[in-house]
Amino acid sequence: MNSLFRRKQNAWLRRLKNLKYSVFKKLTRQAMPVFVRGGDLISIQPMAWGEYEPEVVELIKHWTDSGFNDFFLDIGANIGLITCQVGCWFKQVHLFEPNPDCVSLLGINVRAMLRDQHFQIHPYALGAQKEQLTLMVPFGNWGGAFIASSDNEYSPEVLAHKDGFARFDPAQYQSHTVQVESASLVLSNLFATLKAQGLKKGVIKIDVEGFESLVLKAIASTVPDDVELMVIFENWNASAPMPELALSSQLSADFLYLANDLRPYPFLPRAINSIFNFIRGGHHVFLSPVAQMLPAGTCVLMVRSVKP
Repeated sequence: MNSLFRRKQNAWLRRLKNLKYSVFKKLTRQAMPVFVRGGDLISIQPMAWGEYEPEVVELIKHWTDSGFNDFFLDIGANIGLITCQVGCWFKQVHLFEPNPDCVSLLGINVRAMLRDQHFQIHPYALGAQKEQLTLMVPFGNWGGAFIASSDNEYSPEVLAHKDGFARFDPAQYQSHTVQVESASLVLSNLFATLKAQGLKKGVIKIDVEGFESLVLKAIASTVPDDVELMVIFENWNASAPMPELALSSQLSADFLYLANDLRPYPFLPRAINSIFNFIRGGHHVFLSPVAQMLPAGTCVLMVRSVKP
């Protein structure tokens, strides 16, 4: 029976495949040693660059060098690309991710890159209360998944825009029913546990696609008086009001955002600014204070003790 099988391979196609293989192998020789999903938006950077969101990673390294290295909370961890790069700098790592598909890769990736690190994966989302809700996941961007709920502060237009769509269309998403736990209850218990272990200065990364304000308020209302935090989060809602935080009188809070001088002359064409950056050797990324409204982009909440 085996003699009946015969397959002809086109010589030019075989040569093209070998060429693509060689080019891809060279382009990804510095790739992060993690499992990613081909064709997904968040997979391109770790494959081609060998890193993911380097400005965020360097900011977190700056904080750990300043003593904020007791714990790292990755709320909306996805497949763990940030934690895989920064987790080794912390004494304890906690990851929150409700997407069942991502959780499988998350565990593999974190175990591969944080071999001797204590970490715990919490396979649920943080919300207003304990319940089950629908997680909408763009087919081509697992990192853009969001929970459909009245507690989500992003409009359908913002949700569509952040995923690269002209308009919101449910057909462009797959859906999962996921577990949601009370952010206030989970964080209160977690902060108490960390404090009991002498872990009082840490970093929190939040990427929850519209639930940022809810999680920030839960952090502010549950963080103990003698625990200090550096919180980094995304904001896709341009000119969103700063969340009103109910902090203890022993703590202070400051909002900042990650700014840059990529276009030092915004009134000139992009090409002119690019030439200027080449001449001066690059551009700068830095933290800048927030006036009244949160800008779109990467934002920071600094929670510090007011005690002398």
